Amino acid sequence: MVSLRRLIRANTAKSAVVVGQRLPCAAYVATTLLLLFSLSLVLWPTSKVSNVAPNHLHKVCKVCAGRPLLGIRSFVILVLNMSGVMLALKHCIIPRIIDRHQFEEGFDIDKYYGFAAQVLYHCVLCTCFAATICITSLDDTLYHLATLAEPAYCTIDVLLLLFTGTSFTHWQLKPLLVHHTISCAYCHALMYGIPSSIYGKMLQFVFHFSSAICLGIANALQTPSLKLSVLQRLWMQVLSMMFWAITRVGLVFILGICVLIDAKRIHPAAYKQVVLELNAASIGSFAFVVMKTPIITRALQEAMQEYQQRHSRADIEAGSILSNKLR
Repeated sequence: MVSLRRLIRANTAKSAVVVGQRLPCAAYVATTLLLLFSLSLVLWPTSKVSNVAPNHLHKVCKVCAGRPLLGIRSFVILVLNMSGVMLALKHCIIPRIIDRHQFEEGFDIDKYYGFAAQVLYHCVLCTCFAATICITSLDDTLYHLATLAEPAYCTIDVLLLLFTGTSFTHWQLKPLLVHHTISCAYCHALMYGIPSSIYGKMLQFVFHFSSAICLGIANALQTPSLKLSVLQRLWMQVLSMMFWAITRVGLVFILGICVLIDAKRIHPAAYKQVVLELNAASIGSFAFVVMKTPIITRALQEAMQEYQQRHSRADIEAGSILSNKLR
């Protein structure tokens, strides 16, 4: 019975590895299908008339006070406040909760604390977007500020890299700029193009929720004080891979199609610009899937090898003990 359970666990992990190996190809296919669908929307215009008011594109949050271009005042306020909060989390608050002395010498503790702060940041935004989805009577201010938070954080990350030489989570300049472009494109399209789209809110929720889960698992696996067993580490890696695949390719593709349909339905006069921005952001998002999936797959393979080696040694020891008893 025990060996059967081990066999099932090993096969489940192997299946997750196969999913990880095929996921980049799935991301390429999803990108192609989204582009073709966007092209069909542009080439074959609909005859439906929109009921949305002409000033729909100028609908902004109260904090923005009607200012255009991504709500400049809100954006600056968010950059200033988030820079203080995120840096305080990374350098002051989280180090008091998670003791740095438990980690081995040479471990990149600053990167670890940066990801821990980012997990909290994603959790807060998940709560905000969940509130805007569930409470339809909620004022638009929360949604607009939560949407602006991502380009504000990316701006902080780029500025830290330029002025200190190290970004918040130790990313390099190229992926940071790509991430910044994606966040700004999504922000402008969803805030000013189709702010009333429920699918746009759900799309942002999926992005932040999947990031919070996968980053949280990655950090938990590196925390010695949790004292995770080999089996727990294996199942956490399997969960991370499957969750990453379902959300970042499956749900993002479905919601991307729905958002593109909403763009044409809600504001046909400006949907071409919105479609262009959404496509740029979607291509970048799937490009991140292509880049990051091999890292998750490699970690899962290492966890599976550790699990198999540990239990093969245990089986050998149990066999030697049994043979000694029989003698």
